[in-house]
Amino acid sequence: MQLLSLGEHHGIQHRTMRTVAFVFLCMICMLVKAQGNLQFNQVLLLNATSNNTAQWTVPAGKTWKIETMGSYSSTMYVYLNNSIAFEYIGDYNNNFGAYYRGSDAPALWIPSGTVLGHSSSNASSFRYFSIIEFNIVP
Repeated sequence: MQLLSLGEHHGIQHRTMRTVAFVFLCMICMLVKAQGNLQFNQVLLLNATSNNTAQWTVPAGKTWKIETMGSYSSTMYVYLNNSIAFEYIGDYNNNFGAYYRGSDAPALWIPSGTVLGHSSSNASSFRYFSIIEFNIVP
């Protein structure tokens, strides 16, 4: 029988532990699942006119990607779940100290169950949201 030196024995233990850790990590990765895949459903154009404070709710099993939004001749305040999220201004003119989001801002993703609302500094202003709706497929 051949005896292993202390250094050789330690090397075998180290390789064994790395192998066990690698197998364990692979098993965990197989158990973890993503939240779901996105599948295009429809394009929405949600709008409101004078003195209309319409609200819209993202349906269950869906997510919305707000591609663009606008307000004719006024500042628009956008609400998510009845709390002001940001102030939208078509061009940069932020004199109110609120969170500013301009017309060149990237898309905004909102999850199912979120209530999207708005108000305007000009009650007769036309306001709109251009949205792509996706199904969340498990």
